[in-house]
Amino acid sequence: MVWIEDLIALAEAGTFSRAAVLRNVSQPAFSRRIQLFEAWLNAELIDRRSQPIRLTPIGERHIAAFRSLLHDMNQLRNRIQSESAYQTRVTLATQHSLTITLLPGLLQQLNDHGIAHIDFNVRSENRDECVAAFMLGQADLLLCMEEKHDLLSDRMPAACRHSMGVETLIPVSARTAGGAPLHMPRAGQALKLLGFPQDSFLGRVVQRTCLGTLSLQHPIEIVHESIFLAGVKEMVKSGFGMAWLPRSLVRRELESGELLSLADSPGLKTVEFELGLYRNPLAAHADATRQVWDILASEPETRPAYGPPPPGEPRGSAPARARAGARS
Repeated sequence: MVWIEDLIALAEAGTFSRAAVLRNVSQPAFSRRIQLFEAWLNAELIDRRSQPIRLTPIGERHIAAFRSLLHDMNQLRNRIQSESAYQTRVTLATQHSLTITLLPGLLQQLNDHGIAHIDFNVRSENRDECVAAFMLGQADLLLCMEEKHDLLSDRMPAACRHSMGVETLIPVSARTAGGAPLHMPRAGQALKLLGFPQDSFLGRVVQRTCLGTLSLQHPIEIVHESIFLAGVKEMVKSGFGMAWLPRSLVRRELESGELLSLADSPGLKTVEFELGLYRNPLAAHADATRQVWDILASEPETRPAYGPPPPGEPRGSAPARARAGARS
């Protein structure tokens, strides 16, 4: 099963290095596992001469069967686990940042509707890992950011999609004692930036959309890179540099004046993402998954993650049943 997961991750990632990151192993160890799988099959599955790498013709012919086999094995495991616990489990995979900004309101919706009979499990990962888990059948629902011109539904036509709104990535900085931005593009000065690894989803988007032209106009000093947006926000607040962060993640700080938006500064772009909720129609517990989906998709606008609900909305008192799987 691990070998099949490795092969599918490699086919999706296109490089051994990125696939190794997705599989949370070193590249040499990942390469050895692929070689062991090929030796066990007595067949070459990867064309290592091409860049990016591609599957060999025999690999291409059978990759769909590998995906189906892995999906069936994961669904069987989920059914056995649920039966052993006498409870139906539904798993949602979502990005780390969305567990802070969007998930609390969604959990409140589920609690208000009552799903005590469903074990609602949240798997918090990097965006690429969330997508991989959903495509491999390890998650029944997927909630993630998407670029408007590159929706995941184009790659997952069998999955059901519901729009959960939009999120905007904006440039922000701490402020000086006089109220000016502490970090912003200035002539003759290097711009200190807190960024994301370039092999991550946000790293690729920021590099392509925000930094391409900017780096030609101003020298940029990467102070720190991290996939954990909450940690990046704290470093921005401490004055280490500017960063592009989701507006909802820094809403309180913008309202209090602790952080300043640089969205109107020349040369600094913003990026608008779609927020997509996906459902696997072949989930092990299709009825329970559909029930959760219907509740989450019934609200046209999701309650803000921070602050009290709008006037007139019930707060609800039932505890959330989600068990977060986020890494510290």
